[in-house]
Amino acid sequence: MKKNVLIVVHHLGIGGGAERIAGEVSKGLVNKGHNVFILTFYNRKETYAHGGKVICLNEKLTNDYFSKFYKMINRARSIKKTCKEEKIDTVISFMNDASASAVLSKTIFRNKSRIVISQRNNPLMQIKSLIYVTKFLYKKANLVVSLSRGVENILNKNFNIKKTKTIYNIQDIENFLKQSKEKIENKKHKEILESGFNFISIGRLSRQKAQWNLLRSFKKVSEKNKNAKLIILGKGELENKLKDLAKRLGIEKKVFFLGVVNNVFPYIKSSDCFVFTSDYEGFGNVLTEALAMNKPVISTDCKSGPREILCPELKIDEKIKFPYYGKYGVLTETFNDIYNFSTIEEKQLTKQEKEFADVMEKIINDKKLLKKYQNGLERAKDFDKEMIIKEWEDVL
Repeated sequence: MKKNVLIVVHHLGIGGGAERIAGEVSKGLVNKGHNVFILTFYNRKETYAHGGKVICLNEKLTNDYFSKFYKMINRARSIKKTCKEEKIDTVISFMNDASASAVLSKTIFRNKSRIVISQRNNPLMQIKSLIYVTKFLYKKANLVVSLSRGVENILNKNFNIKKTKTIYNIQDIENFLKQSKEKIENKKHKEILESGFNFISIGRLSRQKAQWNLLRSFKKVSEKNKNAKLIILGKGELENKLKDLAKRLGIEKKVFFLGVVNNVFPYIKSSDCFVFTSDYEGFGNVLTEALAMNKPVISTDCKSGPREILCPELKIDEKIKFPYYGKYGVLTETFNDIYNFSTIEEKQLTKQEKEFADVMEKIINDKKLLKKYQNGLERAKDFDKEMIIKEWEDVL
């Protein structure tokens, strides 16, 4: 049965995970015959592909609390107005601010449309004000959709939110494979990837992603494996500190910070193993992207995402011995270390860093193990767009 759907998101600008998923969900629902409207707060020139009609509030960026409060109320009023005019059956909100306004459209302005919140990250890792928003407002929604069972478990146990459902992030596997066939245009990047055993990591250069632990582990690997290299894609606030750390560790000629690239898939395809060191996640889209390229994956068993993606045979809270060699990848213990960068290179490797390094070395030297984990495409297809959109239709 055709439904009228309103998707609420900050914007559709390229660069954000929630924005990309919002665009994919809108396209999928339109293709299934539903009427989709997208209410955005900010205008962006370069946007993700999306379906339906976009309604933009054209807000200006502000930081003071009065403006933020005013925006939240104005957004709630706009959501109610749009729902009434377009006879919306269900509102789906992405990101905390959008979700708060969607709920307020119901509690303050008596919006009669169903409110479905899409929780995009680990709610325990939010700032305090957003934790309060989650705890008190989300219970008033008709449903909270989490992007992983780990996040759903946290919503149930830590926030006492019971009306929940997990729908994994939508992945366009066919498009991933198509993009992987494109050539790497940057000559220097191409030369780096043409030789040696290449580990690749993709993500924002930030505390959450814990790349300093990866650098320290890789130093151990590089000492015994002279042809090993580490490629890091991404930008972030720790970029300069990480580059400086690589120099101090003496591995600057084997570690390559290549920044942000438009198409990551030829880079993953040209590498030998994907490494992931996050301290926490909501899901971990890059893991499914690496699996789609049939690359071995070594990942920390962080909350939440990696365990569900790489080792579906495990229960969320099941205790395991590390490293755990799962069906589609290897899990290691989370690092959980925040270092003072001024002395970081002087410290001995932690148990977790040694463990991660040992698995990296094993992937290089054990050909049977390497081949075992070149099977990820079959798992990546579990997150393909057709299956995920069917679940969103069930929600409608």
